[in-house]
Amino acid sequence: MRSATPCYDTRIVRLTGIALLLAGVQAGMPPAAETMVRRLEERQRAMTDMTARFVQTYRSGVLGREIVESGTLSLKPPGRMRFEYREPEPKLFVADGEEFFFYVPADRQVVVGSQREARGVAVRLLSGSAGILEEFDARIEEGGARLVLSPRSADPEVDRVWVELDAAGRIRGIEVVDAQANRSQYRFEEIRENVGLRDGLFEFRVPEGVEVVQG
Repeated sequence: MRSATPCYDTRIVRLTGIALLLAGVQAGMPPAAETMVRRLEERQRAMTDMTARFVQTYRSGVLGREIVESGTLSLKPPGRMRFEYREPEPKLFVADGEEFFFYVPADRQVVVGSQREARGVAVRLLSGSAGILEEFDARIEEGGARLVLSPRSADPEVDRVWVELDAAGRIRGIEVVDAQANRSQYRFEEIRENVGLRDGLFEFRVPEGVEVVQG
C-alpha cells in the first residue's frame, strides 16, 4: 500500500535515489587498501553475470526522513543491470549498456537517459566500469571492515563511499554520502554468480500510454 507523507515529495526522492543509484589504485595507497581494490576489480572482471536480493535505504540529510525499498537485482557486465523493486511499491530500473530506464507504474512515467552520462557510484561499482577507482583515494576503514573511497576532486554528488566485501571479494554492501549529507545504502544477499542470464532480461519496452521523460 502506498503512503503519503506531508511535506515529503516522493517523486523527488525517487529521482534522487536513481541519481544516487545512477551519481584507483594510486602510488602510496596503503597496501591493505590496494589489495582490497585489486580483489574487487578481479572479481568484477571474472564475473559473467549475477543475481541477488537487495535492500536499498535512502535517508535525507535535510529532512531526516528514511525510505527502505527492496527487490531483486540481475547484473550482466559490462553495464547491463535490472533492479526490480518489490516493496513498498513496484518500480523497475533497467540498463542495457547504452541507456537506462527508470519506470514507476503508479506514476505512468519512465525516465530515460544515457549510461555514458550517468555518474552513479553504486551502479558503476556493480557493473565493473573501467577506471572508476582512478577517481578516488582509497583506505581501509578503522577495524578493517570496509573499503573507503574519497573523491580526489570535489563532487557535490559524492562525499564518501564505503564498500563492504565478503571473503570471496564479492560486494555485500555499498554506502554513498553526498555533500548534502544524503545517505544511500545498498545491501545484497543470496548472491549467485554465472547463472547464464539471457540478454533479453536487460531490454525495456516503454508501455503504451506511459509518459517518457529524458533524464
